[in-house]
Amino acid sequence: MKQPVLLVYLTCLILLTVMAVPVAAETSTITAISPPVGYAGTTTTVTITGTNFNESSVKVKLMMEDESNITSTISSFSSTEIVCKFTISSSKETGEWDLVVINEDDSEVVEVEGFSIRDAISLSSISPDNARTNNESVEFILEGSGLSDVSELYLYHKSYDNLSADIDDIDSDEITGTFDLTDMAEVTYKVCVMDAFGTRECDLSFEVTTDELGSIDISSSPTGASIYVDGDYAGVTPESVGELATGSHKVLLQKSGYSDWAKLVKVTSGDTTTVDADLTKVATTAPTTVPTTSPTLVPATIKPVQASGTEKALTPWPTSTTATPTTQASPLEGAVVLGAIGLGLVAVRKP
Repeated sequence: MKQPVLLVYLTCLILLTVMAVPVAAETSTITAISPPVGYAGTTTTVTITGTNFNESSVKVKLMMEDESNITSTISSFSSTEIVCKFTISSSKETGEWDLVVINEDDSEVVEVEGFSIRDAISLSSISPDNARTNNESVEFILEGSGLSDVSELYLYHKSYDNLSADIDDIDSDEITGTFDLTDMAEVTYKVCVMDAFGTRECDLSFEVTTDELGSIDISSSPTGASIYVDGDYAGVTPESVGELATGSHKVLLQKSGYSDWAKLVKVTSGDTTTVDADLTKVATTAPTTVPTTSPTLVPATIKPVQASGTEKALTPWPTSTTATPTTQASPLEGAVVLGAIGLGLVAVRKP
């Protein structure tokens, strides 16, 4: 009887000892972050999976040395999953950030360099921005920024299936590749890129045009006029411009000394449209000659000569009368001209 009692006693003692030992809280862990990338100037929704997250309260932050923390907005959470949003300002440093989950008891689990902030994706241009349908290999260059992580580039239209491009080369600001436009509808598509984390950007347009072609024979009188079709230089008259899509095209002719000639010309599939332009010579106006007028000379005022004390007064001209003089007047011995601008002749009798 004693042995069974002893065994029961020892068993109870062991159980009490085990129960008296405090149970350590289970450590939280992070097993996945999706996506592990966000872009400066955007808001990114991130799903964090793991174990032993606090079910009452939890916080998630991004941390980097010498940078202020980025605190997330929690959308939902459980012991194994947290869904949160990071609003990342454009001023934040790009690079690798630590992701930290903080439980209600202030215990933390850190994924070192678990989240990357990168420059936002932007698209600035694509060249060419149009091509004909049924062209099997259209080479393009797409330019922008933040393109390093792009994994797919495609043409999008809500009424048609996406057309993925064959990408040849990618760097941060340029992507080169080709489109196969076989059987593509003749509409304008959006140019879209998507990175490996599902971020999509659609900023540019690409037009697929008809592959039905025609041509225009262009001549002018006089010849030698420069030809522009839809703004593109196409030679000088006379010239045939081919491989034009069906429809209307603006033809412009320019020649020095003549007025510009312009017209909308309709091109039909498989046909050649003839254009013969009569250029109008620009009228030239002879330069106007302004006559030069000689200045009018105003004669200076001449004062009458005053008699000095030793000089005799001038004898006036004799006055003619109707009576016959009995005595003939003394003849004039000579005459002296004193002045000729606005004055009469003055005769002086010799003493």
